Amino acid sequence: MSIAADYLAIIEKVANAICLPVIREIHVASASSQSGKSSKFGAMILENDIVGLTFVDLDAARHDLQPILESKTYIGCSPAEVAVLYAGDQGWQRALGMAAINAISQCVLTGSGCLLPDADNTMGLLQPEQDDHIGMVGYFPPLVEMIREKNIALTVIELDQKWVQSEQDFEVTIDSSKLNVCNKVLCTGTVLINHTLDRILEQAKNADELYLVGPTLGCLPDPLFDRGVTAVGGRQVVNCAQFVDMWRAGESWRAASKRYRITAESYPGYRALIS
Repeated sequence: MSIAADYLAIIEKVANAICLPVIREIHVASASSQSGKSSKFGAMILENDIVGLTFVDLDAARHDLQPILESKTYIGCSPAEVAVLYAGDQGWQRALGMAAINAISQCVLTGSGCLLPDADNTMGLLQPEQDDHIGMVGYFPPLVEMIREKNIALTVIELDQKWVQSEQDFEVTIDSSKLNVCNKVLCTGTVLINHTLDRILEQAKNADELYLVGPTLGCLPDPLFDRGVTAVGGRQVVNCAQFVDMWRAGESWRAASKRYRITAESYPGYRALIS
């Protein structure tokens, strides 16, 4: 099954097992906003202050969401009703559906008391060693520089042609098949929004370690671990009121959240969490 079908099957089971709070607010920066991190992400807030984050800076999703949010169509709805949009063809549908999936997932993770170990940074998750060949889906400038400073081989897959380049032990390319030589691969949560995850994982099937990171990775990781992902690094909002204040001010909301990681070997599975 597709990643969307897998997630919607899980959401249906969760909705049947627990009482989900309704949607109280949905936040997306205006289409013209350039307010840093807030302009690239959206947030769905449930009645119990649980927040589901999503990436909206893709396929005109931010622009297309504006009239939908103004109409308040989904306020007061169950997030399970909105989650089905994740299987849609349009960017705004996948982005909003992912926000709902993440909000539901955070309800499960929080309500079950699942341990979410802190993750200080992505470099610590990767733990690059000299003989590694690291693959990266999406260009992270600070991380790229840190890896290059260690003279570790790095291949970056990037859709934006402006980043394309090639040097010794370093390449930025649009050809995702070059992931097949990498033993560690790091992807952003964007692959969940544009539904390219399965293709990327097929190209990276020779990797020993596969990591997905970013605020969009607030979802239950079962379908990811089933596909061979070894760890996810997500971000959980821990102070909803502070988060909303920072969001509305266009400020970084990092202080209202925590970065965490879940590994395939330590995760008990969503069935255990909702039982």
